[in-house]
Amino acid sequence: MILNKNTSALFSGQGEGRAITPHILLWRSVIVRAIMDALDVDIHAWGKQRKDIVRDAKSWFNTKDTYFCDVCEHSNFEPSFIVNIFNKLTTANAKKLFKHKNLNKFLTHYLCSFH
Repeated sequence: MILNKNTSALFSGQGEGRAITPHILLWRSVIVRAIMDALDVDIHAWGKQRKDIVRDAKSWFNTKDTYFCDVCEHSNFEPSFIVNIFNKLTTANAKKLFKHKNLNKFLTHYLCSFH
């Protein structure tokens, strides 16, 4: 279990200090994998398969996609928040910024800092 170190709100059950359950971590990891796929990072496929994975992942970040909204709900995020993060990463050219760095670890840590 991941626990935010700011425990000022620990007993309120909201905000910082609340634990990230394994269930929430699992669904947040799905979002991280989709971001990495959409940014064409660490995909173990080549050619048309790789292009299809990137295309499908990019199109998944849509607040009208019911599967996307379900994953966001299970991970305790508003779909628009995740779309906003994805758009910022795309605009910032995160693939280039994180070359030779662990984008998966960064995104997982970043998304788990929100409760």
